[in-house]
This record gives sequence, C-alpha cells and structure tokens, in this order.
Amino acid sequence: MKNLKRSQILTSNYPYYKYSLNYALDSLHRMGAEQIEFYACFPHFHMDDITYRDIKSLKKKLKDFGLKAMCVTPEQCLYPVNIAAFDIAARNRSINVFKKTIETAAELEADTIVTLCGYGTIDEKDEDVWKRSVDSMRILGDMAEAYNIEMVLETSPREYTTTHTAKEAVRMIEEIGSPAVKGMIDTATLGFSKETMKQAVQDLGKYLRHVHVADGIPNGHLILGEGELDIRGMLHELDEVNYQGMLSLEILNDKYMRTPHEAMQISFGMLKKYIDQ
Repeated sequence: MKNLKRSQILTSNYPYYKYSLNYALDSLHRMGAEQIEFYACFPHFHMDDITYRDIKSLKKKLKDFGLKAMCVTPEQCLYPVNIAAFDIAARNRSINVFKKTIETAAELEADTIVTLCGYGTIDEKDEDVWKRSVDSMRILGDMAEAYNIEMVLETSPREYTTTHTAKEAVRMIEEIGSPAVKGMIDTATLGFSKETMKQAVQDLGKYLRHVHVADGIPNGHLILGEGELDIRGMLHELDEVNYQGMLSLEILNDKYMRTPHEAMQISFGMLKKYIDQ
C-alpha cells in the first residue's frame, strides 16, 4: 500500500468474550499488539456495573500489558441498549450508558466511540424511530464534543440501527449537526447494505473516521482469509483516498469462542501483510 500504515491497525478484545480480561490482554500483548479497540462487554467491563475506580484500574491494566485504547465500543447489540427506544425509561438508560462510555473513553485517553443509533420495533414508522435517534445523538454529540471525543456511526440492518447505508449515516450526521459525530465502515456488514467499499468511501467522504475490518460470506466477522470478501481490494480503495483513520479488527463469531488468540493473531498477521504489499 502507498499510504496505509501498520500504525493504523487496532487489535481488539472482541473474540475473547468468553475469557477473562487478563487472558485477553495477555494474548494481545504476546502477539505484539500495542493499540486496541476496547470492547466494553461482560465479563471484561460492563458499563452498567463499573465505577470510576474500575475505569482507573482498567487504564493501569492496559498500561501494564503495553496496550493503548484508541477506541471504546460498548456492547449495544446483545444488551438492551437502545438510544432510539420508544420507551422513555429504556431510552434514557441507554443514553446514560453512552454518557458513561464517553467518560470512560476520556479517562483512557481514547478519542473514538463506535456507536449504533438505536432501533425501533419493526412495525413502527421509520420516521418516528429516526427522530428519536437524532434527538438522542444530539445530546450525546454535545457531551462528546465537550470531551473532545468523536462518536462514529455504524451501519447495520434495521433490527440493530436506523442507519443502514453510508448515505443514511451522512443524513443522520448532518441532521445531528455536531462536529463530534462522524461515520465509519464495517467490511463485514457491507453485504447487508449491498454497498461496495468504493461507494461507501465516496458517500461518507469527509465524515469517514473509522473502519472495522473482518472477513465474511459476505457477512460474519470472520478471520481474514476465511471468508469471501476482497479485503485486499477494500484496503486498496482506502489507500487510494489516503485514509488516515484506524483499521480495527472486529473478529467476532461464535466459532472462535474457544480459540480467540488464534483468531486475532491470524487476522493481525494478515492485515499487516496486506498493508505491507
């Protein structure tokens, strides 16, 4: 690659969700990782349970293993975290989860939070859900701006979020109107939206800040090389526009439940190989 660099790669604790945090961090340290996207999930770091002392403890633990969190991603698909929920109590509780995530990211000196804009029930009108997403994200965008943190919006099917394509993410970003809200691409979810990497990059334009890298058939968040995606070609598209953001390995599939070290190590090696070529 002409422009992409190894220093843009983030490993992550995504595939280690059935192991302890110490196991995950030791594994990442042993494979030579230095920068990570920190997945805030039980049993590693559940936002509903943690205190300020836990945040300080996590920061020290990351340092002890030679790791720096560049991005924090709270679990928001498997847990009932939904900033667009029609139930006001559920919506406010979910907003508070992200407020706590912003505070956590600031303490860890991470500058990015991966964000899903919430979802409605499938029988609701899309415009009603959309409005709740915008209202919630305006609150969070204001707080993130004050903490000098960017919230990057992920796209996914309707069951998970209101932004299904890069164009919809741009519409959401512009309606929110916060300089702290940007966009991202996930290689393993482009299949849901039937977008190409080139199209998503063009549509997001100046708002593109973060990329999740994983293989798929076309979806699945698989080990690089295990699926059918042209990861090298996707990276080439990013290289051509001189993409400067992070390339974060979101390897997250139940098939790696007992072999997370191998899943991340293989993918880490493959991504470095692609960038070096």
